Amino acid sequence: MDYAIIAAWGCNTIVILGVGTYIVFEILKRWRVGLRLSALDESLLNDEVVTVEIVTDAPQGSSFVAGAVAEFVEDRRDY
Repeated sequence: MDYAIIAAWGCNTIVILGVGTYIVFEILKRWRVGLRLSALDESLLNDEVVTVEIVTDAPQGSSFVAGAVAEFVEDRRDY
């Protein structure tokens, strides 16, 4: 048997296993982040694996002002 064929099969096997392992770990990582998001885990803000981006949809020329959003709360008391 030719050693080149054995080496080619070995390299192909290593590459396929490496790509498969990467895909499995990426799926697990995303699944765990999804679980933490559904649990409202605040430690995600400080996690190095997750990138937090602030996306603001506003007309061009608008400015961003830091503060709390005020929401109207109705008084729904039944008398």
